[in-house]
Amino acid sequence: MPFTPFHLGPGLLGGVLFYRQLDPLTFVIASVIVDFRAALVLFGLLGGRLHGPLHTYLGATVLSVLLTAAIVLTARRIQLRDRIRFAPRSVRHVVGGAIAGSWLHVTLDSVLYTDIRPFAPLSVNPLLGAAGLELIYGGCLLAFVVGCAVALFQHHQITN
Repeated sequence: MPFTPFHLGPGLLGGVLFYRQLDPLTFVIASVIVDFRAALVLFGLLGGRLHGPLHTYLGATVLSVLLTAAIVLTARRIQLRDRIRFAPRSVRHVVGGAIAGSWLHVTLDSVLYTDIRPFAPLSVNPLLGAAGLELIYGGCLLAFVVGCAVALFQHHQITN
């Protein structure tokens, strides 16, 4: 998507709906971090295609491994340094959140953009055109609103 914040909606909604199966924070981060390289290209700091190797399922999987390592190591370091509990329930939850979030990003963008090859090195994109721009963008905005409402409800349930 040209504006990565659109990915926050599905990331937030997926994170709150599947919080028992995956780490919600990892899911949200993974759903937007795929555009890191695209942002560098967009702002002229890197050359090449806008939607490059991270916009493939293989690239997103490699990114998920790196994100998992970063989150697990950061959580452990914070725990040791500050002696507070800041850790996902398990590495399995972090891996699930990383893969689900990054693959969701690739899937949504693959439906809309002709320069994405989600199954690279194959050059096909069978997802292209499966839904229209308005449906995808509208769905992302709706997912954000519903995700916020569900997150507030869950927070209210936990604190009361």
